[in-house]
Amino acid sequence: MNHLIEQNLIDAIKNKLMISFIYIEKEARKEIRRAAPHALFISTAQNKNIDAFQYDGYSKRGDLPAWRQFIFDNIRDLILLDEHFDIAPGYNRYSKKYNRAICKA
Repeated sequence: MNHLIEQNLIDAIKNKLMISFIYIEKEARKEIRRAAPHALFISTAQNKNIDAFQYDGYSKRGDLPAWRQFIFDNIRDLILLDEHFDIAPGYNRYSKKYNRAICKA
């Protein structure tokens, strides 16, 4: 199942499609979020992470829209939306953290 989620996420990044998904957090919240995925990469902690600009849905900090980083393994029920996005302000596809990018916009 994670392979299908990963392939859909890569398609969303390449085609600049918005996504909705459920993110499982430590405190067991299971709330839907809507975001523009910009990069899927391997972090220095060896996690597969997603950098996305989140527009709607649950946010512990509030202050949406804003940049958020998600751990790939905590993503559930990812859906590609029929809605395109533009690159969000502050995105740097040449950032060092993307040296091990799987896919980036």
